[in-house]
Amino acid sequence: MKHRKLILSAVLGTILAAPVALAQAAGAVPVVLAQAVVPSVLDTILASVFSPSGIATVLGLLGTGVAFFLGGDWLNERRKRRIALGAYHAFNIVEDIAAENPADNGWDKAARGLQVVDEWFRANGWRPLKPHEQEVVKLSFSALHGDQKASLKASQARDAEALSVAHSITSSGLAPVLTRP
Repeated sequence: MKHRKLILSAVLGTILAAPVALAQAAGAVPVVLAQAVVPSVLDTILASVFSPSGIATVLGLLGTGVAFFLGGDWLNERRKRRIALGAYHAFNIVEDIAAENPADNGWDKAARGLQVVDEWFRANGWRPLKPHEQEVVKLSFSALHGDQKASLKASQARDAEALSVAHSITSSGLAPVLTRP
């Protein structure tokens, strides 16, 4: 993105500096030709720049430059949110498909998730994921998988604790009631 901004600023600077460069280039000709050429070239440049269409062009170029510099971050942030949303939904889709048929769970979930995210992006008019964005999706998949496993482990620990408490209550509570042989 920084290279794009650098290139755009160079192009904008070239476009805005072109009249000055043309005037300087015209001034480099011999004196006899310079007296005849320079006023006509400068008059032509000034007339074209200060015409209504020239002013509109210059303002359009300045507005475009400002939009490129300020608008790029908004698009990147929006794209990041879309990638996170796509990764979350793709993870849930892949997990649901794997839960339907546990015997056929040999394929790579992250690769299938990347395919689902790419299809979703294309279907919604976005470009496919770039390699660094694919790495973000893979990282999101591993984070979601780790979160899922941690919550499952915590749930199993809570269940085991609840069963041990229930067992201690029932075994101590029934001892006086049960007859001994």
